[in-house]
Amino acid sequence: MRNKIHIYLLVLIAMIVSSACSYTSEKAVLNGDVVNMHGPVYNYPAFESFLESMEMEEAATVRIANYTLEGDPTVYNLSFQDSTIHLEIDRSKNKNRGKDSVKTNMTCTDLLEEEGQQLFIYTLKGCDSSAESFTILSVSKEHVDEHGH
Repeated sequence: MRNKIHIYLLVLIAMIVSSACSYTSEKAVLNGDVVNMHGPVYNYPAFESFLESMEMEEAATVRIANYTLEGDPTVYNLSFQDSTIHLEIDRSKNKNRGKDSVKTNMTCTDLLEEEGQQLFIYTLKGCDSSAESFTILSVSKEHVDEHGH
């Protein structure tokens, strides 16, 4: 009987620890992150505010959580200061990150908005990494129009 109690306690502790490590989209939205769920983008006005601050050459930060179809996040922490964009890519909560490092940092010179037929694509350019450019967010025009872009 005592062994069963220990097993139940271990299972309960394991469940609590594993749920504490996850970063659900609901939690990200509540934290104010810009959340991309392969369609809807939540808290988009926070990204618009970041873009406006950049245009006015004011220091700014924003966090973007891009979720895979399986529900795993890759988090982009962006900061802008002195005409430079700093990006930290956090894959620590993405179980399917493969051989990608858990965290990557880069500095970029520009953030460009490219307009496709159905999407606005936001890409960092002039980065000091192996990739000269890096796409951070894609937003459907329908969603952007809802916010008066």
